[in-house]
Amino acid sequence: MINTLSNQRAVEDRRSAFNAEGITATPEGISEENRPRVLTDVLRIAETTCGDQVKVVSSTQRLSYAEIGRYSDRLASRLVAHDVNPGDRVVIGLPNSTEFIIACFAVWKARGVVVAIDHHAQAENLRSILERTEPVVLIAEANFAEKIQEMPVPLRSFRAFFLKNGCTDPSATGQISVESFHSAIESDAELANLPVVAQPDDLATITFTSGSTNVPKGVMHTHESILACASFTLSYLQLSRDDVMMLPLPLHHVLAFRRFLTCFLAQCTLVLASDIFMMRQFSTARPTGLVLVPSACDILIDKFADFFHKQGECLRYVEIGSEPISGERLHALQTILPNVRVHLTYGLTEGRVGYLRAGSNGVFDRLDRSNQGVEIAVVDADGDPVGEGETGEILIFGSGLFKGYWGDSVATQTQWKEAGFRTGDLGIVDENGRIRLAGRIDDIIKIGGHKINPREIETVLQRHPAVAEAVVTGRVAAQGDLGNALQAFVVCRKGFVASDIELLAYCREHLELYKVPATIHFRVSLPKTSLGKIQRHIVAQSY
Repeated sequence: MINTLSNQRAVEDRRSAFNAEGITATPEGISEENRPRVLTDVLRIAETTCGDQVKVVSSTQRLSYAEIGRYSDRLASRLVAHDVNPGDRVVIGLPNSTEFIIACFAVWKARGVVVAIDHHAQAENLRSILERTEPVVLIAEANFAEKIQEMPVPLRSFRAFFLKNGCTDPSATGQISVESFHSAIESDAELANLPVVAQPDDLATITFTSGSTNVPKGVMHTHESILACASFTLSYLQLSRDDVMMLPLPLHHVLAFRRFLTCFLAQCTLVLASDIFMMRQFSTARPTGLVLVPSACDILIDKFADFFHKQGECLRYVEIGSEPISGERLHALQTILPNVRVHLTYGLTEGRVGYLRAGSNGVFDRLDRSNQGVEIAVVDADGDPVGEGETGEILIFGSGLFKGYWGDSVATQTQWKEAGFRTGDLGIVDENGRIRLAGRIDDIIKIGGHKINPREIETVLQRHPAVAEAVVTGRVAAQGDLGNALQAFVVCRKGFVASDIELLAYCREHLELYKVPATIHFRVSLPKTSLGKIQRHIVAQSY
């Protein structure tokens, strides 16, 4: 059982170290009395302040906050006309576009819950999400709707489809109303009465994440928790209305989703790109901020170094999230953009925790500053705070966290809220009360009484000039031969060749003997998610 009192006391002791500057940000020119309480307030305030200035740019559209307000009003009116009630789920299956943002605000104005799904989602995962959430409306492209039409059980919950382009066979949808998305937002029809504005603790989003188990979990966030995340990011990055943030990441992903809302809160300009291949947009928009994941950094470094070295002087910062990036890759990025501040995030879908700084070894693995709405402790298996230099699990709680997982009982939600959320991440508390990240609990491999963090071995391998990517996994040893438990999977850099003998010798130079892999497996590529995150569970099954 978690010792909540001792965790809270430990957090209080460390709060000054993490949250000294963690104020809740208020946009420029906005009075304390007019501070946004729910997500629709953010758009309303931005409309009032910025008027018809172009603030959201895609490859095909340039919109002001006022236009997004009008379009989302009209779509919200159509949602209400289809009996969308407070708490009803609405699926959004759209690519990076202004339509995605309009759809989100329309759902919140109708007091619905946004369920944003990758528009390329595989049928099995899509079916599971739909059956569990029972959404009443779909806002998507026609090909996404066609997938759902082949799923009789999930199809039953829908009342309406709003399609961005194309059409679908009406006979396949039964009693479901099918409307054009653009007709809905451009209609001059009288607006229906929208419901009373939501409350801060109302559910706003359900984001499905597989985590380390590959079993989708529906992470629920309220208006309050999302605003806490956006406010912290605005404050940390010191965003103003003059900033231009470029997002070449899919908006359904939590990192990009939070950043688009941060832009609206800061009232800065948002540039949506379909992917990292956005050089023309970059040259035109001249962004001051760029949000990336490590796989996108690799593309920037390996394919477009000259372009960004010449064009990147407009950038004030680059923000990297989703998963760790190697020190070698980070150094390469900073060589290309020597005058640009690089910020590395730490967080989960369940909560925006903070940013990282480099330790004495140059690795960005220390918590530098955390969200004011999130309190942090490192605890042992019994929930008691660990001592200086000891390893434990990172525990977080506070207003900036998720409400619970979709399907959890109220009792379960209350229990974790009071006790804190166990992140599954390992942390070590230093002499100054700061926390150093030490990998994932699920990744730890036990060999001959030793607990081995595979990321330590991967970091060593990735320092070798021939290695682009490396993943280390464990398996049951054969006939008690403990050395056979560690297996390394390596992708070489383009134009480089390495042998297993060479890499194993390199590991022996930099690691204790029991941490040296038994075998090096060379691969052309490693299995990854749509955002480029390596899927360890698939790698582990590949030998």
